[in-house]
Amino acid sequence: MLRNPGRPTITRRMVLTLGAGALFAPALVRAQPPKMYRIGYLANNPDPRASSYSFRAFVDALRESGWIEGKNLEIRIRSSGGRDEQFSLLAPELVRENVDVILTTGAASTRAAKAATESIPIVFGSTANPVELGLVASLSRPGGNVTGVGLMVIELTPKRLQLLREMIPRVSRIARLYSASNKTMQPSVMREPDAAARRMGVTLHHIAVAGPDDIESAFGRAARERVEAVIVEADAVFIVNRERVSALGLKHRLPLMCPDGRYAEAGALISYGENFTELYRRAGFLVDKILRGSKPAELPVELPTVFELMVNMKTASALGLSVPDSILLQANRIIK
Repeated sequence: MLRNPGRPTITRRMVLTLGAGALFAPALVRAQPPKMYRIGYLANNPDPRASSYSFRAFVDALRESGWIEGKNLEIRIRSSGGRDEQFSLLAPELVRENVDVILTTGAASTRAAKAATESIPIVFGSTANPVELGLVASLSRPGGNVTGVGLMVIELTPKRLQLLREMIPRVSRIARLYSASNKTMQPSVMREPDAAARRMGVTLHHIAVAGPDDIESAFGRAARERVEAVIVEADAVFIVNRERVSALGLKHRLPLMCPDGRYAEAGALISYGENFTELYRRAGFLVDKILRGSKPAELPVELPTVFELMVNMKTASALGLSVPDSILLQANRIIK
């Protein structure tokens, strides 16, 4: 009987060989190392691994999502040391290293990253007014390559004024320290806080701080203007130097109202604002979605939902202040 020349003959040995290969194929696939994704982290803190709650919260959220440093993830940190002008040099470094996502930590780093790339996804962990700054088209549909978690600077300043007035009923002159380089903090943008201050019978003195070297002179100016308290706005130049800011408040005997609990822990009198641990956890989950294929253009900007009031009783005692029960009852944490 003639064999069909158009069909190859399959022998028993071939079947056994193919079967053995099929058995070992999955093991070979599993043995291949996983892809290593790279995240660029534009930090304000000189050493975020050692001392940044935000960085730890970000890494914890990634770990919960299955991204482990050294296994399938690498985080490349670039720090400005609290000097915003450095970001224009640091962001292009990460772009040249072809990272998969860039995590930014404020308006200055987000602007620098956006200027450096239109293709690499960017997630901001704490940036105020991203629409007004031109970082996203809208909160619900950001468009482009940028999304993240916003700050509520303008919305919270009146509340901080109210709490400060509740803490010190006699206060009528308050200095407001803000970063000269941060467009979202300019007095022309902060009309609502000025209006709230007028309604309370309080005068706000806006004092711009050009950089870390200008912080001490800003407090000196506040003292010369005979203010009775100081509001410190959310910005890298202050958070990186929060111990120094708190010490200058005590030196000039000026009660400080600050934007988050890290300042109260460092010695400021009182703080009210977003929980930055929660902000950067949510930023971590946004990065997870992007690494799994989501587009920043389609991920809505998230707004904070957790706010904390903290009071430092040791500082209150040093300033000779008695903390009202109304403040103590509202406080999420009291530092003794």
